[in-house]
Amino acid sequence: MLKTERLILRPINKSDGPDIVRWRNQKEITDTLFSNPGLTLHQHNAWFKKYLKEKIRIEFTIIKKQDNKKIGTIGLNKIDRKNQKAEYGILIGEKDEWGQGYAKEATLAILNYGFKKLNLHKIYLEVFCENTNAIRLYKKIGFIEEGLFKKDVVKNGEFKDVMRMAILKKEL
Repeated sequence: MLKTERLILRPINKSDGPDIVRWRNQKEITDTLFSNPGLTLHQHNAWFKKYLKEKIRIEFTIIKKQDNKKIGTIGLNKIDRKNQKAEYGILIGEKDEWGQGYAKEATLAILNYGFKKLNLHKIYLEVFCENTNAIRLYKKIGFIEEGLFKKDVVKNGEFKDVMRMAILKKEL
């Protein structure tokens, strides 16, 4: 469990499934994700079962301390211990909590966890180039652009550009 000034990040559990499915099926959110919309609770539960067996991913539920409200998820995936790197991902699913600084606060906590606890050297992400709000946040935190993948992913029937960004342990 990780704690910040306003948040608790606790490992996800099976009871989080309905919230995660609801969040991942909102159009404003699915438009920013690489996965396709239409996630069912059955599909999520199958993923969760697989997740529990894997050792390359850690996912947390983001909870506000003030009212114990679950507002999203954050995690590190593709944890590569040999090369000391992992892929970062975040989802703030409660739209009424957007713009409150929770994504930045949770991100700083997961970066500290990755660099200090997991001894990672690099944490990277991929984001659609049109997701300017996310890119602005990542740059503010210290992520830098590593590359641009032109027309890399089909989303909503069209090819989208994808930016890869990363932050090194020494840069945080």
